[in-house]
Amino acid sequence: MMRAFVKKQPQNNNMITLTSCPLKQTYFVSEIKGDPDSRKHLQNLGFVKNARVAVMNRDKHNGVILIHNSRVALDNTILENIALSKKLIGHGNLTKLSSVKPGQMAMVISIAVAHPSDPAEAAIKRRLLDMGVTRGTRIFVRKVAPLGDPMELHVRGYELTLRKNEAEKVEVSVLEND
Repeated sequence: MMRAFVKKQPQNNNMITLTSCPLKQTYFVSEIKGDPDSRKHLQNLGFVKNARVAVMNRDKHNGVILIHNSRVALDNTILENIALSKKLIGHGNLTKLSSVKPGQMAMVISIAVAHPSDPAEAAIKRRLLDMGVTRGTRIFVRKVAPLGDPMELHVRGYELTLRKNEAEKVEVSVLEND
């Protein structure tokens, strides 16, 4: 009788996956491994680069993941293919939302107001937050008016129109097409 020995791949200690991360802590997806069909299925569920996730519950065989305010139950063999990071990936291309071109996708990093104690500035920030423009949210720029004002955006499943002076206050990271 002959045994086949399978050489184990060395584990990268810096890499954390959904099977090894602590419960109920927020992480960001840094990489999805596996065959193309599995990656496509995970993308359709919302598992894309920089998506915010948290493991709500886990046992020997599967885990319940919170992603985009939805709970998804997945097998541990799938969860092992999702690498995580504590920080957003791709901060090298930070810019203001007002400078993002039509057809590009961006992720909100922060809302920066010049004078937070000014009631007008605080009202603009509160209004943007109320419209769903929060940290980690993906924004797709659909159109920009001919003179650059206003912008038509796709945010959280709805269309939003912002003036350029409002979009100037939103700091984003432009995402590559994944």
